[in-house]
Amino acid sequence: MKNRIQKLTAIKNAKKVDAFLITSLASLKYLSGYFFYFEHGLSPFQLLPAALVVGVEQQASLVLADNETQQLAFIDPSISVKTYESYVYQKPIDHTTQFLLQLGEAFKQAGIKSGRLGVELNALPASLAFFLTAQYPAIELVDISAEIAHLRIIKDEDEIASIRRAANLSDIGQAAVLRLAKTGMSELELFNLVRREIEESVGTRVPLMADFVSGTATATGGGLPTSKIINDGDLILTDFTPCLNGYWGDSCSTIVMGTPTMEQRSVFNLVKEALEIGIHSIQPGVQAREVDFAMRQHLQAKGNFGHHGGHGVGVIYHEEPRITPYNTMALQPGMVIALEPAVYSADYGIRLEHLVAVTNDGCEVLTKFNHCFQQGI
Repeated sequence: MKNRIQKLTAIKNAKKVDAFLITSLASLKYLSGYFFYFEHGLSPFQLLPAALVVGVEQQASLVLADNETQQLAFIDPSISVKTYESYVYQKPIDHTTQFLLQLGEAFKQAGIKSGRLGVELNALPASLAFFLTAQYPAIELVDISAEIAHLRIIKDEDEIASIRRAANLSDIGQAAVLRLAKTGMSELELFNLVRREIEESVGTRVPLMADFVSGTATATGGGLPTSKIINDGDLILTDFTPCLNGYWGDSCSTIVMGTPTMEQRSVFNLVKEALEIGIHSIQPGVQAREVDFAMRQHLQAKGNFGHHGGHGVGVIYHEEPRITPYNTMALQPGMVIALEPAVYSADYGIRLEHLVAVTNDGCEVLTKFNHCFQQGI
């Protein structure tokens, strides 16, 4: 992993800050390599999973709970790691005090006593904000939430390689649905089989966001798998967003069990064409809203789908550039975007999605799964 701490220089100059305290999970992954296994939920033994302190000379320390040390292999080796006592059984747990003690040590090491401190206010616990104002009255907190989110929009080659690996898990999931789906099984039964294939392909648990619905539920655009039985003639909508080592993939497909109606076949082809139009419209300098418009225009005879046409993907699964009617952001090489046009009717919905990386002359499609409407075709 390259040292991304240096990229904070642009924010430092623009916001006139002297040092940084980074606390959002996305920025922690991006800048330090640390990532949080989100399916566990926030630990009752931690104030925060981690915090990154970057000093006036860009010296960096990561304050980490002592039960998070399995992450050390992913952390930038140039960053000093300070662990604090989190879980104990011999005495009452006081993880907040332990965390703040180590944070104070990190501040001392970084030479932070006064000046303007860049923080992400949208990810700063109140207890930490109170501590900073009480213990460091000469420090002024400066919100850099928007600036650091903008920093992550353009991915480097290492990040695109990581996203490509995560996208491959999406492909594995979609191929498994097409191969394993049978009438008479429940959505949950099929989902569990698919998830097993995804995880066995990498030999570890994989955090997985998923829409996995069948029948009339596809008209809503998604939801969690349930005990509903998959019947002949049902459509199955599967949107897989797996996270591998802190980076996300994304893809969506819709298949039919048995033989589709003529209308369903026509709509599937129309949505597939819209997706291809979106992919071919991606060029450096093109505005995000132009890509959105191109897809919606192709589908206008079937109505307007009530969500974004796409979104950025990286250390979080939905970020800029948002492919929406309002977004004038110009696309640039290094952006990674999921495109997901759709048509929803009263009793069914069809959404198809590919993940692409913007290149100097267009884009590379990172998800390789070929959208097929029927099994064996």
